[in-house]
Amino acid sequence: MGRLIRNMSLAGQIFSIAGFCLVLTAGGALVTTHAVLGERGAFLRLELIAVLCAGALVSIGIIMIAVRRLLLDPLATLDQHLARLIEGTPQSLDEQPMPSRELQRVKSTIDRMVGQMTTARGHYEDAQRVLASRTSTVDQLLEFSQTIQGAGAVGQVFSSLSHYLRTELSLAGVAIISNQPDETPAMQVRAAWPETVVRKDAPVADMEAAACPCLRQHLPKCFRLNCSPVRCAIDSCLTLGPEYPAYCIPFNVGRKMQVVVHMMLPVDESWTEDRKQLAQTYVNTAVSTLISLDLLAEAEKQSLTDGLTGLYNRRSMESLLQREVALSERHGHPLALVMIDMDRFKQINDDHGHAAGDHMLKSFADCVRITLRKTDLAFRYGGDEFVIALPQTAVPQAIQVVQKLRQAFGAVDFSHAIARLEQQPTLSMGVVERSIPQNIVTLQNLLAAADQALYEAKSANRNCVKIYAPPKAA
Repeated sequence: MGRLIRNMSLAGQIFSIAGFCLVLTAGGALVTTHAVLGERGAFLRLELIAVLCAGALVSIGIIMIAVRRLLLDPLATLDQHLARLIEGTPQSLDEQPMPSRELQRVKSTIDRMVGQMTTARGHYEDAQRVLASRTSTVDQLLEFSQTIQGAGAVGQVFSSLSHYLRTELSLAGVAIISNQPDETPAMQVRAAWPETVVRKDAPVADMEAAACPCLRQHLPKCFRLNCSPVRCAIDSCLTLGPEYPAYCIPFNVGRKMQVVVHMMLPVDESWTEDRKQLAQTYVNTAVSTLISLDLLAEAEKQSLTDGLTGLYNRRSMESLLQREVALSERHGHPLALVMIDMDRFKQINDDHGHAAGDHMLKSFADCVRITLRKTDLAFRYGGDEFVIALPQTAVPQAIQVVQKLRQAFGAVDFSHAIARLEQQPTLSMGVVERSIPQNIVTLQNLLAAADQALYEAKSANRNCVKIYAPPKAA
């Protein structure tokens, strides 16, 4: 552009010199005419001046037109495109011819700038879109993390995880399934979307955990299309078939729960690395919260349960039984309380050692767990004494429950753990029902009445069940 300006300056100088020469020539012609013709050539002089002026005007007009077409118009075009380039709306000069090599080079330079500007603008817009998308993703992750941190139950975490996964990944369906061998059933659906994604005629409860490769190998797995018709045992429990691209992520919560997150995309989409990483990030966030809840529940359980038997301890007995007494009073439901004592436990403990006594206590706790309902409560009251609360149970039904418990304990084989055991261990039990007419309404009265019934059972040569009877009036 600097060279072009210098050329324009040089052209102006040339035009100035040409005009000056034209004026000198006209002046010389006038002087010569005046010397030769004198006064008689006046009219001829006027004609000559007119001709010279007309020629000068025509020359100047031609020069101005040439300057405009050769320099000013191209420069105006370049100026307009430079202004658009500065404003961020570049336009190519391919259709604009340039009259000189210098201007052609300027045009080529501007065209390259336009191309680079267009490319840079495209990259900038792409980067802005990616940044906006990632910002939105980060915001959603933060919202998900805050949501599940406020959750107080495992089910709430699973529901939130299902919701955010299907929203952020545009899933066609998702099923979160857990495996807990200690639960019945072991396989359970923790969350699913849509609700119809789980087949009712093929329940997950009937599925074997070993039939799921993700649970078995504990590795994420992407199921490709056009492969085996049955990719996993989970497929047989879902309404979405193998034509839906699936991705599974397994994880553990504590020592007792295995979980697999089974995600399915629409038929025409695929699992990219970005999608897999985003799904894994959501799952990892949920796992940290689930582990915290599990540790909290485990700590609470340890504070409320007996370390040897796993039953509730005496520390938790008062609060839990007070709740059952209040529920019984509010709804008018019966409440039975049973106090149990192991017969001759101290003698067995002295003769065969504390290990034998501990084995008996744990065996009794196992019998309790397989005999009682989930709504029943069992406590280790102290030593070899236990208390059982049976909500919504009257004395006749309570007798049936404790008789089943006695039979289960009587069937335990102690020979492999206690050598030379002379006779099978037995139980003495006292049963009482909360009763308003008998004034057995408070927890203290219930415990005292159950203890009195147990004392009568032990006095009756043990290995029996006695029902509390109030003392007769004298």
